[in-house]
Amino acid sequence: MLTGRFAPSPTGPLHMGSLITAIASYLDIKASGGQWYVRIDNLDPPREDPSATAAILSSLHNHALEADLDVDYQSDHQQRYAQALQQLQSQLFYCTCSRKTLAKHERYPGTCRANTTPLDDAAIRLRVSDHTIRYTDAIVGEQIHQAEAFGDFVVKRRDGLWAYTFATAIDDGSDSTHVLRGQDLLHVTPQQIYVMQQLGLSIPTYAHIPLLRFADGAKLSKQSHAPALDDTRAAENVRTALRYLGLQPPRHENWQPAGLLEWALEEWPNHQLPQELATYAST
Repeated sequence: MLTGRFAPSPTGPLHMGSLITAIASYLDIKASGGQWYVRIDNLDPPREDPSATAAILSSLHNHALEADLDVDYQSDHQQRYAQALQQLQSQLFYCTCSRKTLAKHERYPGTCRANTTPLDDAAIRLRVSDHTIRYTDAIVGEQIHQAEAFGDFVVKRRDGLWAYTFATAIDDGSDSTHVLRGQDLLHVTPQQIYVMQQLGLSIPTYAHIPLLRFADGAKLSKQSHAPALDDTRAAENVRTALRYLGLQPPRHENWQPAGLLEWALEEWPNHQLPQELATYAST
């Protein structure tokens, strides 16, 4: 079964940038005859907004983005991550380096590699071996990376929380055949593929779409004060998102969100995404 996911972190409501990604992931997997689902990436409680998950799911519903599978929550996968950590035990070490110390280096210098005995107040890192990672991104094209270039990376943080790169690699390698997401996550893909390879997981087909940005170049995000979607304007929001993706829904049709997505699904198989999205303009 082909599966694709939209995986927001519950740090705030959806904005236009996240709607574009949600719609693109929905159209991409549905056009391939697969099933689309929502995974809430809720592994970082200090950053989370308690009301965000409900707001995100409500907004997706209002924009006719209906999942084929039940909502998935990363917080329910603790045992999965713990088993993966145990499987990788021989490649792990405990790192006590401070961020200030590491900021002087382009990649992790291997300082704590000898610390293979569990330590309190330490991050757990995965020792990376010399390895070439190749994959073809459906949008960006062929990618070739040397694992040694990104160095040993954190799989469990010093505060005891799972690292995003590690947890997402395990979930995507276990549950998704297709991953479509923003190009801001392109840089973690080699690390995630490395994790999947070490664990014997299936590597999904990747597609990284361009980001929606403000005029100053900043991507839309909570940190850049991206305005939340107005769900009362859901049809116009979907039209706008489709236009950013290079599609032009006919104006004479008074379609609601579901109709717009149905039209876009017919166009998607032969559609080429733009290399860059137009600059964000509030409406």
